[in-house]
Amino acid sequence: MKMTIVLLLVGICGFDSARSWAQSNFYADKTINVVLGGPPAGSADLRTRAVVNILRKHIPGGPNIIVQYMQAGGGRQAANHVFKVAKPDGLTVGSMGAALVANAVLGEPGVQYDIDKFIYLGTPDSAQHYLFITHVMRD
Repeated sequence: MKMTIVLLLVGICGFDSARSWAQSNFYADKTINVVLGGPPAGSADLRTRAVVNILRKHIPGGPNIIVQYMQAGGGRQAANHVFKVAKPDGLTVGSMGAALVANAVLGEPGVQYDIDKFIYLGTPDSAQHYLFITHVMRD
C-alpha cells in the first residue's frame, strides 16, 4: 500500500527531475490544506494522515500540511469547498469517499461542484472508496 502511494506520487510529480526541482520554490514556506470529508479520529482520518505523512517527505520545498475536517453532507461540503471556495492553485487537496462521484452523477441536492474539473488520485471502484482531489486552473 505504501509503495503504491509513493509510485502514484512519483507519477503525479513526473519523472523529469529538473521540473520537480523547479517546484521547490513554489512549495517553500507554503501550507497545503487537506480538506477531509469526514470526522477526526475515524478510519478516513487515519488513511488521510498516512498519505499526508508520505506527502511531507516527497514534496519539494517542505510545505506545511494541515488537515481540515468538514464532516457535514457526507463529503459534499468538503467537495464544494475545494471547488468553490479554495483557490485553484493546487494548495488545497480534498480527501473524501466515493460518494463524491455518485452525488454529482445522480444530481443530489447540495452538489455545487463539477466532477470533470477535479484532478483525482485514487479510485471509487475498490474495497476502500477514498479519493484525493484538487482543483487547479488549466490554461
